[in-house]
Amino acid sequence: MFDCATSSASMVIGRYYSKDEGTRMRDVTLYRQAVGSLQYLTTTRPDIFCSVNKLSQYMANPIYEHFQGVKRIFRYLKGTHSLGLHIKPSQVF
Repeated sequence: MFDCATSSASMVIGRYYSKDEGTRMRDVTLYRQAVGSLQYLTTTRPDIFCSVNKLSQYMANPIYEHFQGVKRIFRYLKGTHSLGLHIKPSQVF
């Protein structure tokens, strides 16, 4: 994913994800780890919250189209890495 193209949006507008149609992933560990990491990242990047929430609904039985959605979020993050929440150390305490 280091050499991937960036994306201008975290999710395609009007994209319908089905839980029944598509090829199931054999090993769901990578999908669950990626979505879990994205859920943790939503604390500082609220712009991806809705996209991550939508894809986290399929953690039990993800299909390859769901994983493509996760990769799109990572491509979006790569292109917008400067949009994160910036907190000064003096604001923490």
